[in-house]
Amino acid sequence: MIFNNKIFLLLTVFLYIGQVSASTNKTITWYKPEFPPLSIVNGPDAGKGYSDRIENYLIQELSDFDHQVLVSPFNRTLRDMKKGLNACSVTLLKTPARSEFIAFTIPARLLLPNDLVVRKGDLSKFNDFKDESGRISLEKVIQSGTVRIGYSNGRSYTKPIDALLAKYKGSDNLIERLGNEGPKGLLTMLSKGNIDAMFAQPVEAQFHGRSIGVAADIAQLPINEIKEYTVGYIGCSKTPWGEAVIKKVDALLVDAVKRDDFRRFYEDFLDEESKKRYRIIYNGYFNLK
Repeated sequence: MIFNNKIFLLLTVFLYIGQVSASTNKTITWYKPEFPPLSIVNGPDAGKGYSDRIENYLIQELSDFDHQVLVSPFNRTLRDMKKGLNACSVTLLKTPARSEFIAFTIPARLLLPNDLVVRKGDLSKFNDFKDESGRISLEKVIQSGTVRIGYSNGRSYTKPIDALLAKYKGSDNLIERLGNEGPKGLLTMLSKGNIDAMFAQPVEAQFHGRSIGVAADIAQLPINEIKEYTVGYIGCSKTPWGEAVIKKVDALLVDAVKRDDFRRFYEDFLDEESKKRYRIIYNGYFNLK
């Protein structure tokens, strides 16, 4: 009888563990940073960032899973994915190093890259730095010594821009801003005339420009040294569970990227000029008419 009781207890424990495991495998934890307008965590626009909208779409469509959202610093997201937790994120860029422990989807969205943001009243000053397509040579701007360019300490602006900042580091016309305000702080400096240009993605420039009331006073100039777009992916921990989730997301993305409402998750944050530019790039990349 005692032996039978022990067997019963062991079976109960194993059954409980199996139930917990099955329950856990049906739950996706969506990791995201506080990084507006990519993901907006606080304020009246909370949950309305362009990655928030994609995340909400996936939560709605992946009804076979339970979902929870975790606001997480970037480093923790990577750490937990390396551990193989049931973690997914809409906000990670794909790199060879990350692909070793993160399973990525097919292309999920396109992002306009960092532009040179300037005051509209100064646009004519940059004509000499444009090529035939209207893209600015950043290196020529730096070499001219006539434009004070602000950038955020510790932020990567893509390898080509980072390389130019490193090459000309110490130049009087490169202004490094400390602190965690990012584009918002630089826009304040730009509006006050403390700098003449800065780096920001169009969505950042417009979002933060509206928040401090200067969106109508700025313009974005595409930079020649970098690509016209950045491809965005969705990633999950590179485990059998994560790869199974990615397959389901891939099946959704095949049709989603062709839909106007899905494209507008990002496009709605752009000003009209950037929107026209984006539509051309988007349609060309996804082979849409």
